[in-house]
Amino acid sequence: MDANNKEERPPNPRSKANIFEIITFSWILKLVKKGLKKELDVIDLYTILDEDSSALLGSKLKKIWSNELKNATKKNKKPSFLKALFRMFGLKLIIYGVYLAITDMVFR
Repeated sequence: MDANNKEERPPNPRSKANIFEIITFSWILKLVKKGLKKELDVIDLYTILDEDSSALLGSKLKKIWSNELKNATKKNKKPSFLKALFRMFGLKLIIYGVYLAITDMVFR
């Protein structure tokens, strides 16, 4: 894929989705239906949300990793990249896991 090829992609509907649409993932149904009818191309995919941009996530991870290095040095321990990743994404993964477990129990 050519990085300089900036084609206009549709805006991400998740940015304007209400809580019901977010919980049920119904904001993505239009893309799923399109994917069922034809093979999706890059131009069919939504733009990236600001909070999901690699620059933002990279700088956040860099800050967390720096703190992990400082704490490991203070405690004379080996730094753990897994701990840094858990600090960055752990709460979100736990929430999604609980949600999936509940929906799995309810709908089975």
